Amino acid sequence: MTARACSHRLHHSEGFTLVELLVAITLIALLTVGLYQAFGIGTRAASTVSANIDRPAQIALAYDFMQRAGSAAEPLPAAGDSSPGAINFDGESEALSFVAVPPAYLAIGGFQLLHLGLEQGKNGARLVVTWEGVARGPIAPQPTMFQPSVLIDQVRSVAFAYFGVPGPKQKPSWLDRWSERDALPQLIRMRLMLANGMQAPDLIVAPRLAATAQP
Repeated sequence: MTARACSHRLHHSEGFTLVELLVAITLIALLTVGLYQAFGIGTRAASTVSANIDRPAQIALAYDFMQRAGSAAEPLPAAGDSSPGAINFDGESEALSFVAVPPAYLAIGGFQLLHLGLEQGKNGARLVVTWEGVARGPIAPQPTMFQPSVLIDQVRSVAFAYFGVPGPKQKPSWLDRWSERDALPQLIRMRLMLANGMQAPDLIVAPRLAATAQP
């Protein structure tokens, strides 16, 4: 092999041509874009799956709380201008208030007035609960309002209904209001419509003291 041929071969083995570099850079860019898109699709899919899993869990926890609190409702006498003999229970179609002892893990203690209803948030309406201390006796402390807790977010609507005796000599039926009465309703139903149009299963709670308080 001549010296000129060796020099020519050595010159070609020193590096890539400009065209080869451009082709390599283009291929790397295409691969990067493809990987980024695949990563984005995978991330969105994982987020969707996670949200779909967390949603039923959130509803289940909220329902468990409602079941425990509603079944522990207390027929305490109402204060103020309420009718004689009325208890502290105000049930409307879109809101509900009743007295109960909060769960021990909340470390609140004493009888508390629960307020349940919808509140507007950044991502739409949400079902919240607020605790308000109930003052009892001449030296009882002043009622204290605690920060609201979000039970379920992204809610379109909530509807409460109450099963009980509407009046004397009447059969029990479902009513959309239960206020200024002398007894707890036999059953409390909550019907929840989520923001995506799905309807959650109905929650029906039976207050333990309703049977003894019913006329």
